[in-house]
Amino acid sequence: MTGTRTTETPDAATPASVPTAAIILAGGRASRLDGTAKPLLEVGGRTLLDRAIAAVDGCDPIVVVGPPAPTRVRVAWTRETPEFGGPVAGIAAGLALVDTADVLLLAADLPNAEGAVALLRRHPPLSAGNDGKGGGADADGKDGKADAPSTTGNDGKGGEDDADSTNGGHGIDGVCLVDASGRMQWLVGRYRTDALRSAAAALPDGGRNASLRSLLARLRISAIPAGDLATDVDTWDDLERARAAAPMLPRDGAPDEETT
Repeated sequence: MTGTRTTETPDAATPASVPTAAIILAGGRASRLDGTAKPLLEVGGRTLLDRAIAAVDGCDPIVVVGPPAPTRVRVAWTRETPEFGGPVAGIAAGLALVDTADVLLLAADLPNAEGAVALLRRHPPLSAGNDGKGGGADADGKDGKADAPSTTGNDGKGGEDDADSTNGGHGIDGVCLVDASGRMQWLVGRYRTDALRSAAAALPDGGRNASLRSLLARLRISAIPAGDLATDVDTWDDLERARAAAPMLPRDGAPDEETT
């Protein structure tokens, strides 16, 4: 990766806004959960998918990449080609429906999705002052949690580099969260759409079975420490911990809309 910097958690809401879409990755085989449809697991009375959708409220469009399922609000559905082609193929499929300057990228396995996205929203818009255009990008961990691409002093954990972390969203192509273990969570991020699209277009086979490392290798990404807000659900033990920590929301009956 061209460079990774660590920034302090912002204290205020984003001072300016640009059109922002959201891509939620809700496919995958969930092998460590015995093939269970992970996005449909409930935490605190809501599915992980509905938590992800609620987190990106206000984005337009909200694209969900995965098998259609009941949701509380209407979203745009698409699938990677072929199915189970990996997260990069899913991102490429989602980008085909996006034309905004910035895009939020979110995995559908985050019990604290709303808090996580709130941190990303507070970061200055990446495309501000850049006419909505992203920086140049082209282009292994195929589950969305790969170690960082090789960079000077970067071992996959958030750390300082020689970039100025005080210049807001300018000069970088994306920002992602760092979890409590220090791992950068690429699928909890905000990116310049054009930079991400260029990176995906440079990969063979539409990104099929490509790693996130290969997709993001040349992008300049800033890291925001997020602690447990960036923790995901990969195992049954993860799910039990998430359920124990989450308050139970009142159930309001069937989903408002079923999008299939």
